[in-house]
Amino acid sequence: MTAEMSSSEARNHFAEVVGRAQHAGVSTVITSYGRRVAAVVPAEVLDLLEELEDRGLSRMAREAKADPGGTVDHATLLAEFVRH
Repeated sequence: MTAEMSSSEARNHFAEVVGRAQHAGVSTVITSYGRRVAAVVPAEVLDLLEELEDRGLSRMAREAKADPGGTVDHATLLAEFVRH
């Protein structure tokens, strides 16, 4: 489940937002002038995102290492990851 609120609402109800993420698994999208700018998510969601990022970076590193054509700098590797 996902809720949405403005940054001022999130600031005024911060403990409630964190409590819903922690106890009910509710993610809250925070908006500024109607644009999504941040989110408070359950820790398990962040753990999963970090794991997926690590897997993707590891895969890209293996592919780059297997390429006999040369090296890939960190910025290029991250830019490629962001595109996927």
